[in-house]
Amino acid sequence: MKILHLNSYYIDNHLYAQLFTVLNADVEQRVYIPIKMDREPENEVKLNQLELVFEKIIKPFHKYNYFGKIRKLFHSIRLKRFYEDVNYIHAHNLFTDGALAYKLKKKYNINYIVAVRTTDIGLQYRLMWHRRFLIHRVLKNADCVVFISNTYRDKLFAMMPKSIIEEIKHKVQVIPNGIDDLWLTNLKKPIAKPLKKEVKLLYVGQIIKRKNLLLLIDAIQQLNKKTKHNFTLTIVGPENSSEAEYYKQFLELTNTLPWIDYKGKIKAGETLLHVYRDCDIFVMPSKNELFGLVYIEALSQGKPVLYASGEGIDGYLKNYDVGQAVDPDDSANIAEGINTIVNNYKNYTDFDDVVLPFNWNNIAKVYKKLYVRNE
Repeated sequence: MKILHLNSYYIDNHLYAQLFTVLNADVEQRVYIPIKMDREPENEVKLNQLELVFEKIIKPFHKYNYFGKIRKLFHSIRLKRFYEDVNYIHAHNLFTDGALAYKLKKKYNINYIVAVRTTDIGLQYRLMWHRRFLIHRVLKNADCVVFISNTYRDKLFAMMPKSIIEEIKHKVQVIPNGIDDLWLTNLKKPIAKPLKKEVKLLYVGQIIKRKNLLLLIDAIQQLNKKTKHNFTLTIVGPENSSEAEYYKQFLELTNTLPWIDYKGKIKAGETLLHVYRDCDIFVMPSKNELFGLVYIEALSQGKPVLYASGEGIDGYLKNYDVGQAVDPDDSANIAEGINTIVNNYKNYTDFDDVVLPFNWNNIAKVYKKLYVRNE
C-alpha cells in the first residue's frame, strides 16, 4: 500500500515526522509539502519507504487568494504526477490539504481521510464564510474525518449546518497525537504527598501572547503575596521574533522578578525530561491550543497540570483527576487553580491511564486500519 500525505504544516510541526517514522515499517509513503518561497525544508527524515517532497510554491498573495492557491497546488501535483501509484490519501488539515484531497478524488477517484486542526475551526471556518461551500464538499466526500479531541469536534459542529453534521457524523473519529517514546519509556509516578513551603512551577512553550504567560506571572505574584507558599516559575521557550514587542515586555518583566528562571529554548531530550521532573506543577493557561502535548509530557513525569477551560486538552482531561482547568483570561482564577492543585497534591497518585494512549505505535495502528478499510 502507498499513501500520499498532503501536509502543508509539516515543517512547523515535528509530530508528523514521528507518525511517518512509525508507519514506515508497513506503509510506503509520499509526502507533499508545499512551503512559502522564503522557507527552507525542515524536519527532514530519511526512511526506506518515505519520500518527502518539499515545494517552494506558496507566495504572499496566496494569503488573500485562497482559491487561487488551491488551483496552483493542485496543478503542481498533477503536473509532477505525485498522485501516481497511490492507493490512498491522508490530508493533514482541512482547508488546504483537505481541499486538494477532494479535488484529487474527483479527478482520479482516490479515497481520502482528512484531519481538522484548530486553525481550520477558529480561524478559517469561523471567519472565511466564502470558503465553506468547498469545505462542506471536502467533509462529505471524505471516508473519515479526524479530530484530535472531542472538544474540537464539538466546536466545529456548533458552527456547521445541521444537515452537514447529519451527513458526516457517522464517519468522525477522535484520534490523539502521540508523544515521543522518551516520555513513555521513562514514566514517573506522582509523589502523592503534600507539598512543602516552596512550590516549583514550570511552563514549557512558545513565548507568545495567546499562551497567557504574562497573566500567569501576574497570578503567581498574587499567590506569593497572599499564601504561605513560596512559588517559583521556570520558563522554557524560544525567542519570539514574530511578536517582538510582546517578547520584549516579557523579558523586561522576568528580569525584575527573582523567582522566575527563564532558560530559553531546550531541545526535547533527557535535559528537558529532567526539567519536568524537577518541578511540582506544570502551568500553561493557553488559549486556542490544538491540543498541547506538553501537558501529556508533564503528566508522564508525574506532574499535575493547570490548563485552560474549554480547550482541546480540557475535553480530554476533564474525566480524569490530573490537575485544574481555569479561565485563561482571569489571573485571579489562574491563581485559584494553582492553589487548588497545591491543596490536593497528595491525592494525585497515578496518571498512566491518561498518558499511555499517546503511544505513536498504537496510533499508527489505528491509521493503518483506516487506510486498509477505506482503500
